Amino acid sequence: MKVALILKSPEFNDVVTEENVIYADAGYKFAQKIGNKNVLGVVGDFDSLGAPPKGQNIINLNVEKNYTDGERALRYAVELGAKEIVIYGAYGGKIEHILGNITLLKIADNLGVKAVIKEGDNFTELIRDKTIIRAKKESVLSLIPYGGDCVFKRSFGLYYPLENLTLTSADTRGISNVVKADSVELDIISGNALVIYKR
Repeated sequence: MKVALILKSPEFNDVVTEENVIYADAGYKFAQKIGNKNVLGVVGDFDSLGAPPKGQNIINLNVEKNYTDGERALRYAVELGAKEIVIYGAYGGKIEHILGNITLLKIADNLGVKAVIKEGDNFTELIRDKTIIRAKKESVLSLIPYGGDCVFKRSFGLYYPLENLTLTSADTRGISNVVKADSVELDIISGNALVIYKR
């Protein structure tokens, strides 16, 4: 099952193509804009939304908790059987919230679920091992090591090749590469990387 996870964001302009939706707290304020969907749940302590919406499957959380509403909503999606999660509304707002929302990609990976952050035609994924990215030709693609060093064996389809290259948290070499083929192939020997690209 593929699920859209809608987070709180200052504004929302995306078209949600997924049929199944979970809202995290104030992400629900975009429900009318998103349109008629199969709402699997609205998860939160509702400090941002003000009050739980009526007529929906509500998962009430304690205000004092060890995780964000977004993390609990993601875990709830996995509990319901989601195998792929598209996260909307991750960017915008407070910096710490943005960083926490990016961490949702690692949480999903730890749970064995594929997740991607979508904003317009920009996508962010957490990758490891061998990965093929369908990116827009001549667009910018950036790679940022996540959780430690990331060692690339090789790459295909990028202007600046990544051959036997280690990206660390202390350099910016992976930023603003250019897609030169219909798809990009990345072969990672060890570690994880965030890949940010246009589709």
